[in-house]
Amino acid sequence: MSRISLDRVGHAYFGRTVLDAVSMRIEAGECVALLGPSGSGKTTLLQIASGLVTPLRGQVKRRYRRHAMVFQDPRLLPWATAADNIGFGLRQRGVRRAERDARIADVAGLVDLDHDDLEKYPVELSGGMRQRVAIARALAVQPDFVFLDEPFSALDVGLRRRLQQLVLERLLGHRAGLFFVTHDLVEAVQIAHRILVLSADGSGLAGERQPDGIPLQRDARSAFDLAETYLATDPLFADLNNVENRRAV
Repeated sequence: MSRISLDRVGHAYFGRTVLDAVSMRIEAGECVALLGPSGSGKTTLLQIASGLVTPLRGQVKRRYRRHAMVFQDPRLLPWATAADNIGFGLRQRGVRRAERDARIADVAGLVDLDHDDLEKYPVELSGGMRQRVAIARALAVQPDFVFLDEPFSALDVGLRRRLQQLVLERLLGHRAGLFFVTHDLVEAVQIAHRILVLSADGSGLAGERQPDGIPLQRDARSAFDLAETYLATDPLFADLNNVENRRAV
């Protein structure tokens, strides 16, 4: 059974259609990447799927117990330390202090945060460190579905690749479903089982592709080569870098 499914979902802002008749599904243990030209509705679709936005049309069915979200902006509590930010969801659920501390230490280590980092407030952390706190916060609640909106974009290239590997291996290993919004086709090729592409004209999904091989096991060279092939020869990806077709949404 799918972790989440959308059936003919449509949405508009101020009378202008952003998404129309979008149908999709994501299974347990599957990472689906979403791409599209700037302004095509990627973040809007993620927000509809997660329940942050109610669509004007269509239906969303969610079949998971607990989800987490990681945005491009870390959205940390400025008055709380990194440790307290990571443990916020656990505290809200009434998880006992000893277990909470153990989970915080576990996920902090996974994203390369040390003990001294955990005692700092967001203002004392670099942008990349704040984003790692946000990723750790999502992992701490042990979700079975995760919505990710360009979560690694603030990280340097080396750390980005390492965290992609560690974080997604952890989530997929626990059969979580992942809905991953990105503007980077190479990243999508490296991490996704399937790649969905939104059209530039607001009509919804233009199509999907399933790269050969296993996510996270595609090396950087082959991922880059496949992305270049898609851009050069596949009409589905023709509008990704076409500035003239971009719309403000």
